Amino acid sequence: MKQKGGKGYADKSKPAGPRVVNDKSNAKANDKPKSAGPQVVNNKLKLAGPRSTVRGPPVPVLVSILIGFISTSIMASSLIRLGPQYLEPIYGNVLPNLGFFHGVVISLVLGGILGSIYWQRILPAHEAGGPLTMDTKTGRAIAAAFDIVASLTALAPLRATYMFKWSDALGPMWGPLLTQSTLTFPVFVAGGFVVTLGASRVSYNPQAPGRQAATTAACLGAVAICIWVGQQTAPGHSSCRGVLVNATYAALSGVMVKLLTGHQEDVDAAVALEKNPAEHVDNAPEKQLVQLRERQLRKLRFVPTVAFVFCALTTLLTDSACSSGLVARGNVDEFKMVYRNESVTGWVSVTDDTKRNLRMMRSGHSLIGGRWTSTGDSIFGVFYYADAVRMIKGRESNPASNRRMVEDQPEGWTQPLTRRSMRGSGSERALQIGLGVGVSARSLHSMNVRVDVVEIDAAVYEAAIEHFKLPKRLNAVYLTDGRQFIDEAASSTYDYIVHDVFTGGSVPASLFSQSAVQQLQRILKHDGVLAMNYVGIPNDKRTMGH
Repeated sequence: MKQKGGKGYADKSKPAGPRVVNDKSNAKANDKPKSAGPQVVNNKLKLAGPRSTVRGPPVPVLVSILIGFISTSIMASSLIRLGPQYLEPIYGNVLPNLGFFHGVVISLVLGGILGSIYWQRILPAHEAGGPLTMDTKTGRAIAAAFDIVASLTALAPLRATYMFKWSDALGPMWGPLLTQSTLTFPVFVAGGFVVTLGASRVSYNPQAPGRQAATTAACLGAVAICIWVGQQTAPGHSSCRGVLVNATYAALSGVMVKLLTGHQEDVDAAVALEKNPAEHVDNAPEKQLVQLRERQLRKLRFVPTVAFVFCALTTLLTDSACSSGLVARGNVDEFKMVYRNESVTGWVSVTDDTKRNLRMMRSGHSLIGGRWTSTGDSIFGVFYYADAVRMIKGRESNPASNRRMVEDQPEGWTQPLTRRSMRGSGSERALQIGLGVGVSARSLHSMNVRVDVVEIDAAVYEAAIEHFKLPKRLNAVYLTDGRQFIDEAASSTYDYIVHDVFTGGSVPASLFSQSAVQQLQRILKHDGVLAMNYVGIPNDKRTMGH
């Protein structure tokens, strides 16, 4: 019998052949990562794949960004209308709009570039684990932008008044743009900065650059749409007070963002303490000193708000454009202001020229009428041309019997025509669109014509009654939009229509379109007469709107 382990002995329990110890090839094969895809764990479907480690902005910062979006939309849509309106008394209502839209767009784009540059600066510090998170820096930047906007806007009327003194030197083209660069364009730059910075934080996701770009574009597009809609639907404001309202809105937005950012800083400090408690214990005295200094600095954050209040009060008390009613600064040399009120068409004022013995009414940049103090007649003889509507012959609704004292004058008659000689029977009706100082309305009324007046500005009507002796017993006075009135008026109502809405700078396009002329023809009698203060080429398609 052979001994165990001898040459003739074989262990039949194991296969013959070399033994492999620590088979690395099999280990590597077994250690291959499992293919990505859904796995079933505890009867639940689990989706495999990497998760994004980027989190969205916390609630305080998200609310701060939302405040930035809303405030920028409101202020931008308001200032788009107030900017040209504020310059209208000096440059009229045409020149301030030339190039204004391009200036707004350039300002917003410039602010967006600044916001993008600031965002690229705070990202490396955030990724390196700096003392302030990008959320805190974003909130601080938005608050600082609102503080700057509030103070600049509060002082904007004073800067504009100073720029008005250089209007002759600056000229009609560059003057409005350079004045706007001190009045409204800085606000648009700050608005572009706030919106771009907020959109960059909301869309921050370096692991998905396509989604990040789409989210940024969506935020910017939403704000642009809100600005456009607000500009179309925002109610009118007085120029100076409207600017101060926007400044106040910016200041309040800054205060709210500061409070939210302060809360976020407290949250960041608590998170840092939780992550490194040993470090805070080792440096307890130094940390307490730093926290004390930060609390003191936090109180100073509201100093810009106090500065805004001071700037707003300074503007309100010193700028004549912010004062309602008569002001002593309105009297210069021989000109004495007797009426002043800001309304929907701008500043309506009545001024006496003591040197030439006349009184005139001004609406914004335009001189809309006046009369000689001695005679009461109009200083513009052209306004009496509208009286000629009653001299048209061959009208069935105005027979010869109504004009016999005009037609049947004997040869050699040298006496001038008078309103008494042209006095009608009282059956004629006239519509005057655009009152001015009431020269045509008063003249037609004195000839026994029943006059309806349509005037959009109540201040113009009030000044005509108090200072230009407009009759109070006209047939009717409608303080409404002229186009709305002629659209709603009954057909074949008026014998005469006096259409005079020219303001010296531009005219409302809605009252000079072809559809408006068709409506005027509709409300006229079949042989009625239209007198229109019209500047243009009658047969040129560019003259009349389509």
